[in-house]
Amino acid sequence: MQKGSLENHLFRKGQEPLGWELRLKIAIGAARGLAFLHTSEKVIYRDFKASNILLDPVYNAKLSDFGLAKVGPINGNSHVTTRVIGTYGYAAPEYVATVP
Repeated sequence: MQKGSLENHLFRKGQEPLGWELRLKIAIGAARGLAFLHTSEKVIYRDFKASNILLDPVYNAKLSDFGLAKVGPINGNSHVTTRVIGTYGYAAPEYVATVP
């Protein structure tokens, strides 16, 4: 994507900080993407982090890296798993603590 990842804009040295209005636009866009996937498409996106939020020329957020995504419940089958998935450092500590 033309503007790269959100991670680059937040953490790269020498990068001009994003204004609050732009940050809010990106956050709302990413949240809408998650809502669409989780409700309309029944896909559970399990790797939500700044490096997986890409930005187009006008800073619209696009979710990327669906390698850990999982299809939600279909035909009465559960989508629940006990396997810990995600990027270490981004998952909740209490979730990671369940790893045997």
